[in-house]
Amino acid sequence: MVAAGAATMAPGLAGASAAAAADPTCGSWVSSLVFPGLSARACIWGVGATWKQAQTEVFNGTGFTLDVETLTAGLDPLPASARCTNIRLQSGQTAFCGTRAVPDNNPFQFDRATGTVQVTDLARREQFAFSSPRVG
Repeated sequence: MVAAGAATMAPGLAGASAAAAADPTCGSWVSSLVFPGLSARACIWGVGATWKQAQTEVFNGTGFTLDVETLTAGLDPLPASARCTNIRLQSGQTAFCGTRAVPDNNPFQFDRATGTVQVTDLARREQFAFSSPRVG
């Protein structure tokens, strides 16, 4: 089963800011050092809008099933975070975790999405962090 508790991304908004906020700005894929083929990234929605939302994703290209103990998503420095747990991720699948949309009333403050993933199999365990670029 893939991620329970993932938030809906990119809420519908009216006006010019909705068009600017329609696509996320994502960080680079960060590869696992322990599980070759596993990678994760963080994306921030709401660029140029009066709201922001974070989404993280983890892709399993290892060739075998992995247990994602925890996948987190957060907004820095805005007050939003999410934690998705106990995800059984088959090879070739991607799991997502997202925060709720929160107001961003400071156009001079740059924000970013952050995330961590903790993965295990029978003999190995790894946790690593990743983030998106900072956006206004």
